[in-house]
Amino acid sequence: MDEIKTQLPGKLSLYREPVANRAAKRSPEFMERLESAIQEVNNNQHVADDSVEAVIEGRLGIHEGMMTLGKASTSLKVLAQVRNKAMNAYNEIMRMQV
Repeated sequence: MDEIKTQLPGKLSLYREPVANRAAKRSPEFMERLESAIQEVNNNQHVADDSVEAVIEGRLGIHEGMMTLGKASTSLKVLAQVRNKAMNAYNEIMRMQV
């Protein structure tokens, strides 16, 4: 029994590599994904603004303009829902007793 303890110090794990190495291999991290999503929503909003101006000036058809507005609106709604879910999860964690 002593031989087993000397070979396996600490907790047993099914993974052969340390947690730190596995965490470093994850790509991209949550923060990077969130920043990317926010940047994409921002870009969609700018494209929608430009398309509204183009429709007013007659350079773009009304249908194309409405499609870009719909895409921007949908992406903003999805981002708001992700934010709401993250805040709910945070609040739930804060209510946990340690």
